Amino acid sequence: MPVALLSSLHIENIAVVRKLDVEFGGGLTVLTGETGAGKSIIVDSIGLIMGAKPNPQLIRTGETEAYVAALFTEISDTAARRLAECGVGLEDGEVYIERIITNGGKSKAKVNGRSVSASLLRRVAELLITINGQNECMLLRSHEAQLALLDVYAGTGEVATAYGDAYSKLISLRSRAEELRRAVKEGALAADLLKYQINEIDAANLRVGEEEELLKERARLRDREKTVKLANFVYRAAYMNDKGVSASVLAERIATALSQLAKYSDEAAADAERVSAIAVELEEIARRTYANFDLDGADDEDPTERLDRIEGRLDLISRLRRKYGGDIESVLAHRASAAEHLNAIENNEELVAQIEAEIKTAKEKAKSLAASLTALRTDAARSMADRITEILASLDMPKVSFHIALMPRELSPHGAEDVEFRISANAGEDIRPLSLVASGGELSRVMLAVKSVVSDDDSGITVIYDEIDAGVSGATSGKIGLQLRKTAQGGQTICVTHSAQIAAMADTHLLVSKIERDGRAETKVTPLSGEARVNEVARIIGGINVTETQRKAAVDLLAEGARITK
Repeated sequence: MPVALLSSLHIENIAVVRKLDVEFGGGLTVLTGETGAGKSIIVDSIGLIMGAKPNPQLIRTGETEAYVAALFTEISDTAARRLAECGVGLEDGEVYIERIITNGGKSKAKVNGRSVSASLLRRVAELLITINGQNECMLLRSHEAQLALLDVYAGTGEVATAYGDAYSKLISLRSRAEELRRAVKEGALAADLLKYQINEIDAANLRVGEEEELLKERARLRDREKTVKLANFVYRAAYMNDKGVSASVLAERIATALSQLAKYSDEAAADAERVSAIAVELEEIARRTYANFDLDGADDEDPTERLDRIEGRLDLISRLRRKYGGDIESVLAHRASAAEHLNAIENNEELVAQIEAEIKTAKEKAKSLAASLTALRTDAARSMADRITEILASLDMPKVSFHIALMPRELSPHGAEDVEFRISANAGEDIRPLSLVASGGELSRVMLAVKSVVSDDDSGITVIYDEIDAGVSGATSGKIGLQLRKTAQGGQTICVTHSAQIAAMADTHLLVSKIERDGRAETKVTPLSGEARVNEVARIIGGINVTETQRKAAVDLLAEGARITK
């Protein structure tokens, strides 16, 4: 059962296509027609549905945008589940993909009416259809493409995913360990500087608010003669005056007098209490001033020496501020940061050892999964090569020898081996890499054989071949047609061909031609049957002037094709 069927394709304003609807069926469908009729336009349009980069030059002259839509039906349960994993649900059991491109190079895509990104469009389309043209044949020469094909055949999906996760973790751990080793190396020098800074700040024993206090004290000491004189005045005037009555004594006398007047006035009693409190406060202010300004000489340190000590302390604070911050808070914050950084450096070696242990575990897991991949690939390589050899032998390469080599290597994103397809196309020739020896015709047949083998194990996804018969003879084309017919059974294969032998094998034959309408060329597609199909196959055989002999050959080819398909 196929994954899905491409039921119909609608194209507007692409190259010579003004408006075109193409209906497809199951089995093998061929598109034929003269060069330039528009066969490639149909393939390119399907490419746009698959998320190909939009080319504004594809837009029909005089138009501002082009539009392509494709309807996929008969969606399998497997495909429906995978589409759901992409966030795409079915509409009446179908998938409808639309793409608009503008002459400014922009594009919009929708799946079942919902706008989707180009990346999601590609993910959805890859679940439904694949195109194999000359570019894909050339891509088959790359080891990466060969590995991917072998993995599809081997069914390595879950193991490959698990290995990829394990390898990514291993690489991440190695990168982290390298960063830490570099940090340890660089940190050896940084640690000495950080320790010096921490010790320097700690030795200063800084205290928030200290600088402001020192500045006030320095100002007082610098003006000591003036401050002592003023403080003495305050002390004598407010409390202790040997040359007259002090303010506190006068206040006490006033309070006594007011107390005596209290029996004559309520206000006098209240005033007496207030003045008495003032007397007490004046005495406290006087004593505080006496002590603060050391009027009794109790401080043993010489004022000049203390001023020098304060100046030195302020100079130390200023120097630290210039080095580490604008104020004491910033200096202390720098100290905390330096300590944190130093701690990280000192712990890096321990972290390196810890991560190296994790690397060892991760590497063992990756190696174990890589070994599982290798086992799957080894078993599949033998089977896949035998099946490809068998198909190639049926495609006029009877002496072919095809091998799939697994070449051990260090762990990589794809496992512990590289894969190389090798071929000997003729008897007596050495087996050499496919990338070095295959001709265009041989490469086309290898592509068909590989895709035939892989598609047997890939749930019958719709496959489009663009001129798979390029570079091969008529007899070989017939055998290619037989193989295409075989691989299309129960699924859907669409082939653009110039081969009469392949065309005769088709379940559905579509003729792509050009007509003129309103003075402009347009592409049209016509389903062929009966005499019309005979005439087209004869044209492919004979060219412009078809002879009766060529028509008879066409009839014979179609009869043979009909017999085989039965």
